[in-house]
Amino acid sequence: MRYLLCLFLLLLTPLTVYGASQSAVAKTAQLIDQQEMEQIFDDYLAEQSMLLPNVDLRFKSLALPDSYKVPAGRIAHQVIPAKPGVIGSRRMTLMTRVDGRIISNQSVRVKLEALAEVAVITETLRRGAILDSGDVELRYQDISRLKAPIFSLEDVIGKRLKRSARLGRPLQRQQVEFPPVIKRGERVVIQAHSRGLMLTAAGEARQDGRNGEAIRVMNSNSRKEILCQVIAPGLVKVEF
Repeated sequence: MRYLLCLFLLLLTPLTVYGASQSAVAKTAQLIDQQEMEQIFDDYLAEQSMLLPNVDLRFKSLALPDSYKVPAGRIAHQVIPAKPGVIGSRRMTLMTRVDGRIISNQSVRVKLEALAEVAVITETLRRGAILDSGDVELRYQDISRLKAPIFSLEDVIGKRLKRSARLGRPLQRQQVEFPPVIKRGERVVIQAHSRGLMLTAAGEARQDGRNGEAIRVMNSNSRKEILCQVIAPGLVKVEF
């Protein structure tokens, strides 16, 4: 009789589970704290520094968001700068995926310092001047606000200025007249990039082009014209 009474009372008592079940609940969410976020950004900047061996990149400030939780699964982070090539970016996006699904997408304010030796004008020069070795020198400075600095004096000696240049100012590529690396009618190789894949095709340049410029190229197979970016003599690329 006493045994039946105890069993009856036990069935009426709310059941509380400890131990393993609580651990299972805790594992359903993972915390991304500011220390981990800082490491993600540092790793990203280290990767960019390898792509820009002449430039010393560092954060002057990094306004990280509060810690956030993501569900359990395979986590992947991606940092996307506001400007291609990272230099000059004042914001970066931190995107977090879990098992391929975007869970968090946050904009982060940054102040980036980019130090490098770049060509600087040693005296004021007018448009049309031909640059010689006494007109430019290399100086180590912050280039984070420059669009297209020049890292080698050999690139500009003997070139003509398209715009006036002032004493002590960094010389930028848009100020200098560079000869085209691809000429109209020249045979070129087209690199087509799409989702990590790359295909190549033969083409013909329909206009002159310098490094980094976009030019019209006719695909030799389809006979269609497409807009491509010049990346080297005889080589252009297009993104799909």
